[in-house]
Amino acid sequence: MTLIKFIKQYSFSFLSWMFIVLFTLAFTQFFINWSKAGHPFVDDIDQYYSYLNAVFIDHNLSFEGENHGYWLIETPTHHLVPKVTYGMAFFYCPFYILAKIFSASGSDGYEAIYAWFIHLGCISYILCGLWFARKILLIWFSEAVTAVSLLVLFFGTNLFNYTLSESESVHGILFFLIAVFFYYVIKWQQTSDKKYFLVFCMFAGFICLIRPTECLIFLFPLLININSNKNRQTNLTKFISLRWSLIIGAFLFLLPILPQLFYWKIQSGQWLFFSYGSNEGFFLADPKLFKVLMSYRKGWLVYSPIMILSLIGFILLYKKNRKLFFPILIYFCINLYLISAWWDWAFGGSFGMRALIQAYVFLVIPLAYFIQWIIEVNKKAILKYCFAVFVLFFIALNLLQSNLYKHGIIDYDGMTKEAYWYTFFKKKYSSDDLSHLKTLIKHPNYDSMRSGNRNE
Repeated sequence: MTLIKFIKQYSFSFLSWMFIVLFTLAFTQFFINWSKAGHPFVDDIDQYYSYLNAVFIDHNLSFEGENHGYWLIETPTHHLVPKVTYGMAFFYCPFYILAKIFSASGSDGYEAIYAWFIHLGCISYILCGLWFARKILLIWFSEAVTAVSLLVLFFGTNLFNYTLSESESVHGILFFLIAVFFYYVIKWQQTSDKKYFLVFCMFAGFICLIRPTECLIFLFPLLININSNKNRQTNLTKFISLRWSLIIGAFLFLLPILPQLFYWKIQSGQWLFFSYGSNEGFFLADPKLFKVLMSYRKGWLVYSPIMILSLIGFILLYKKNRKLFFPILIYFCINLYLISAWWDWAFGGSFGMRALIQAYVFLVIPLAYFIQWIIEVNKKAILKYCFAVFVLFFIALNLLQSNLYKHGIIDYDGMTKEAYWYTFFKKKYSSDDLSHLKTLIKHPNYDSMRSGNRNE
């Protein structure tokens, strides 16, 4: 079979997705960095993981005795509960069980077999999320535009790092869940088939279980297609016509959340327990919007500058597809505000602004409209060449910086303007270079940030 026949038989977008799959599986081993512990179960990941070891190894969800350094919060009834919910552990679980089946007896859950099973398992979720992103894009865009959009999103943003290097992070799993949610909302809008409504309700339950602030996703089915009075009335009629399905949908939404509520009730005496403690919260009157977008510490457009194209694409989204423009814009703006109002607007150790990764499911739509304008609408060849150079440059930058982050050269939380430009497109470092770089790094004072001094 010739290359042309192969491409004709298998769509461009499918081939781009397959390229991402093969690249990820081939190169993930070169981007992970487990050198300190020999596994990824540290910091946040270890907290999500704690439920599995508690159930399958310690056989005790009270977390008494040796707690492996877990971040545990004391409840009003003087019991200990993890800071995080069990949501991520649920998605780790199938791969944890497989690792346990093939591991030696007496394992503690931190051996290499657990690390690789769960790492590759989480990669499979993210790749599935990209598959649903592809299905979403194909509703409005051609094969070529969809293919390019997937490649730009994956290789040009920090989604790359959080797939190959840190797939166990919450953000990749949320990307998958929100992509499925988005797809079935659209299918329900197009067909009014109640089964699609029930599916997206259940996925919304998992999303809110893992990160309660992501309840914002409900804005999407509520606000989609509200660009006229007639459409607003149609939207309301669709919800009213659900009748009993609305009750079933509410139950499916609560289904994954109920085990957590019962656990909190048993351990704390309260159905809802804020497990983050009293020293973490939002500063709603002091959002750090500019820092979230442009700071050298973690700025979204500093470490994923290619997403500037997505922001420009909102103009085209408004002109071409207003029924999507309003829900996507409103979701993005409120989400950005909440992120910037969190006490640690940078969200701890990470590569770039990791808190926005799950929002890429929505942001790929305006990105694709911009790419469509370049590929299919604009006839000027010079713009196409400039676009290609721009994209390739920032993809190369993203891959290089992902590698520098792996080696600790791009610091996990202390980058400054001086440190950033010292490492910009610099691949080789002598011992003197690394020593000098350390003098340019400045880590924030977390205690000061919790009290409201969040300008670092």
